[in-house]
Amino acid sequence: MNKKIYVGIIGLGQMGGSLGLALKSKAMKDRYHIIGIARKEETLKQALKIKAVDEASLSLSDAKLCDIAVICTPVDTIVPIYRQLSKIAGKNTIITDAGSVKEQIELGIKDNYELTAKTKNKNKDKVKSVIARDEVPKQSSAVDYSLLPTPYSLPFIPAHPMAGRENNGIMSAEAGMFKNANIIITGNKNLSAEKKVAQMWKDAGAKIVKMTAKKHDDLAALTSHLPHIIAFSLNKIYKEKKKNNSEIDTLTAGSFKSMTRVSVSSADMWAPIFAMNGKNIKKHLQSFIKELKVFEKALNSQSKLKKEILKTQE
Repeated sequence: MNKKIYVGIIGLGQMGGSLGLALKSKAMKDRYHIIGIARKEETLKQALKIKAVDEASLSLSDAKLCDIAVICTPVDTIVPIYRQLSKIAGKNTIITDAGSVKEQIELGIKDNYELTAKTKNKNKDKVKSVIARDEVPKQSSAVDYSLLPTPYSLPFIPAHPMAGRENNGIMSAEAGMFKNANIIITGNKNLSAEKKVAQMWKDAGAKIVKMTAKKHDDLAALTSHLPHIIAFSLNKIYKEKKKNNSEIDTLTAGSFKSMTRVSVSSADMWAPIFAMNGKNIKKHLQSFIKELKVFEKALNSQSKLKKEILKTQE
């Protein structure tokens, strides 16, 4: 029997919980061992109860011996968690994420690589200096740099599952969340590590798509981030209107519910996404406002309105 693959899932919300459930499914349960890491004991208890994990922990250090560590936390925490993992995880651990923004995360990881390289070089110089001054025995001239108190940069494979529901938390996790979903993997040069991460997502039922982080962020701003802003905004207008019009709910049918479905999504998750991908979102938001103004201007002419509607269906 092949050795089990140890996967540490940091963050057991909907994404992390769903990944755990998928990898613990009947078809995959003998292939993976899942260690779930979260900040709250209640979340860990629920993850164990629904069998999304084999082990549960409050400590990031319990991911240190995993083959793959998947960071499923808000995007503004991914780089800091990567840095922590780089200091404690085994040198063969592969780190990946599930964040909805890629370019800023890649830049943050790159900065960590460069900082680590500088730190290592400084420490090597210090060791050489100590040896030159005969402050250590001659037999210690073959220095094991891995024993020095410096981090090393672990492979990082940026990924974004194009899946999810409007609900939040571990209890909204679904084993089939990633079935036939696209997993976007962006820039990296470690093809061996990428292959292992890609296989994990395939085992969860997903399909792999490769593109640059820059292209991903531009397209995701239009297809995912902007629609959430629209939903939040429309729901805000609705709530204001409802204060003096309680009958409004008798008129909220399919179109309104479809448009505002994601407006209950977590602010803790979405505010960092909007902030980190603001440049791309602004560009598409301006295009959307421009189109709204076109419709506003055409409201006094049925023929013009029909023409604008047909343009959207060409």
